[in-house]
Amino acid sequence: MINNKNLIKSFKLLMLSALLVFLVIVVYIGSLPQRFDMNIGQVSDIDISAPRTIVDSYETNKSALESKTSIKPIYVRSSDLSVISSDRVESFFNMCQKLRDENMSSEGQYLDSYRSLATQLQKQALSTYAIELSDDEAFQLVTADPSLLRYIRTQSINISNLVILENLSSQNLQEEIEKYIDTIDDSDLSFYVSNQNLILSLLSDLILPNVVVDTAATSFAEDQAYDHAIRNPILIEKGTRIVSLGDVINDHQYQMLKDLDLLENNTFDLSMFAGIFVYMLSIFVAIAVYFVRFESETLNHPKNLIAILIAFLAPVVATLYLSDISPLINTVFFTTVIIATYLGIQSGIVISLIQVLIILPIQNFSVESIFVSVIGIFVCAVIAGQKRRKFNSASLIVFTAISCFFASFGFSLVTKATRFDMFTSGLWAIISASVSVVAAIGSMPIFELISNTVSPVRLIDLSQPGHPLLKRLFLEAPGTSQHSMMVANLADSAAEAIGADALLAKVGAYYHDIGKLDNPSFFTENQQSGANPHDAIPPNDSAAIITAHPDYGVRLARKNRLPNSIIRIINEHHGSTVQTYFYHKAKTNAAQTGQPEPPIQEYQYKGDIPSSKESAVVMLADTCEAALRSNGINNIADAEVLFRKLIKNKIDQDQLINSGLSFNDVETIIRAFLQVYAGYFHERIKYPDDNNVR
Repeated sequence: MINNKNLIKSFKLLMLSALLVFLVIVVYIGSLPQRFDMNIGQVSDIDISAPRTIVDSYETNKSALESKTSIKPIYVRSSDLSVISSDRVESFFNMCQKLRDENMSSEGQYLDSYRSLATQLQKQALSTYAIELSDDEAFQLVTADPSLLRYIRTQSINISNLVILENLSSQNLQEEIEKYIDTIDDSDLSFYVSNQNLILSLLSDLILPNVVVDTAATSFAEDQAYDHAIRNPILIEKGTRIVSLGDVINDHQYQMLKDLDLLENNTFDLSMFAGIFVYMLSIFVAIAVYFVRFESETLNHPKNLIAILIAFLAPVVATLYLSDISPLINTVFFTTVIIATYLGIQSGIVISLIQVLIILPIQNFSVESIFVSVIGIFVCAVIAGQKRRKFNSASLIVFTAISCFFASFGFSLVTKATRFDMFTSGLWAIISASVSVVAAIGSMPIFELISNTVSPVRLIDLSQPGHPLLKRLFLEAPGTSQHSMMVANLADSAAEAIGADALLAKVGAYYHDIGKLDNPSFFTENQQSGANPHDAIPPNDSAAIITAHPDYGVRLARKNRLPNSIIRIINEHHGSTVQTYFYHKAKTNAAQTGQPEPPIQEYQYKGDIPSSKESAVVMLADTCEAALRSNGINNIADAEVLFRKLIKNKIDQDQLINSGLSFNDVETIIRAFLQVYAGYFHERIKYPDDNNVR
């Protein structure tokens, strides 16, 4: 037994590992874009569009460089340059005064002519300060009265000292000097040049710009402008044509093809493969947690695991080939129908959503595909997972297709897609949803054959009276057959009342006593002649025959390939209760003969206690129907008293602790049983004697 469990565990680990490797390879292959052998200067023989939205690195980098070069230099005031300008002004007037003093006689007369002095001043100003004095300016400086020259000197120095306190560039230097020119006295207009014009001209040439470029600040501003452009990249939207037929491939187009990984390189993309492996591993961890928590029973059966893997892998492999046609071709509804039908709505939704995540890289992470898939999965799973068969197969196909169409239509409206794209998307949504659901419905018999699971369609087939086991039961154990029919009616009514799978409970009730086919005459309902074979054998032998019928029923069910859910009901319909009639008979015989009291284990059923609501409902229906028949009760009041007593006994024996039934469910079941018997117990009208009529 231990070796068998270890073998099953090893098999499951092997299957899951193989599945992970297989899916990683499939998704990697499906994620690789179509590549092209292109070079700069080559003429394209095909139209190429962007398969996904990416950053246009070429244009983004170009824009960033333009933003960087557009930054103007940042200047700061230099104290050293300001001092130089101040010194230039003062030294210039010192030069003028020296020239005047050196050419002045002791009597106060100039030794040279004014023209000669003016020329000397022009030459010295040009060579020393690189400024060109006009003739009028030079004459003014060498001929001005000493008091006037002092005034011009003082005003020039004062203004220069005020001006150099500002940030002076070559552009604003003149403007800053002109701010103070109006303060200069120009009352004497007899000179060659007015004082204002002379001082303005001299200071404009003598004062130098006192700002220097702040290299660090300028570089920082340039970097900020560059980074801002990089952080706000130019995008190439998905579907944008980047190369047209006949284009000569330029640097920009080549870079776009390179960024989109569309250039043929004949190399294995290790980083992409590693990324997909991590991506898939995280998904596997999530689905493993779900199965361990909610579907652990399913994993215990290797056949069920194989069937689930087939249902899961088929759409993934199909997507690998169909995604090139359109990313909106959804095959996940195949899995949704299969899983929701056999494992329920919750598992159908969860596993299908996991599958959507797996095929996302193959579909280039299409948001529209995600949206349409999610909407369709919810609708499809809710319909396919209905246990009461409220919807038929046609409804499943129609409603799934319609929901996908409206999801696609709504998405197109929100994204303002063109009419053509809107029509194309809606058409693919309808076609893919319909084909996936039809394929799933058609494949159900194959999955039932592989996994031995049960679907509503198969349950309906098993409920037909023509099934070999039901025919045998009717012919070989007619009393048991009638009993099973009544138990089925009770189970059907009660299961529907509490929201359980009524069809499963009903069909399970049909087969719950097939184990009595081994020795039908040992069960009272089949003893037509009045002879009871138990009278001739010891109580322990009788108990062995009676308590063995669930085990024989399980073996017979497996031989006839009944679904596991039906087999579970057969095994659990008596739980671990005690065959009290023969146990008390054995105790009485032991007391009369002075023997020790027999062990109760010999008179106990060897089955498991009910593990589902449906199995518990069949147990209670079987117990109540058999007791009612043996006690001969024919009114509702007595029936209710008996039912409550029997069900309380089952609760006291802990037979319902794993069934999931609440006390409210138990009360609902009792009312459902009574409602069935209310119709069974009704009084019929007594018809008159036919002889009187004749």
